[in-house]
Amino acid sequence: MKKFISTIVVILSTITIATAQERHGEVSFKVKEDGRTFVQQKGARSSSSSDRETPYKWEDTKGNTYPIFLHTYTKGEKAGRTTCYVVKTSAKTGKEYKYYIPDGEAIAQDILKR
Repeated sequence: MKKFISTIVVILSTITIATAQERHGEVSFKVKEDGRTFVQQKGARSSSSSDRETPYKWEDTKGNTYPIFLHTYTKGEKAGRTTCYVVKTSAKTGKEYKYYIPDGEAIAQDILKR
């Protein structure tokens, strides 16, 4: 019985962590275009073969710039929609992760129009 309960806890924890990484919710960020760099105005809080790098850059509040990647969802309710992300490195662990840009869908549409 203890193994069963432990297994259920591990499965639920894994699902919770995976959905928390998607970070859905109402976020009000102002993003302005400065030449070929989108500048983040406020602080915020993670490539497959279908993702592609763009010539555009993302600048965070600390002044770090990252290349912008476009990601098109293929499954689920977001299928067919395109958004943007950058690849950052964690200061604590040193591992790379995808940081999905706030208002990424609007920025992606702007990039795709060009």
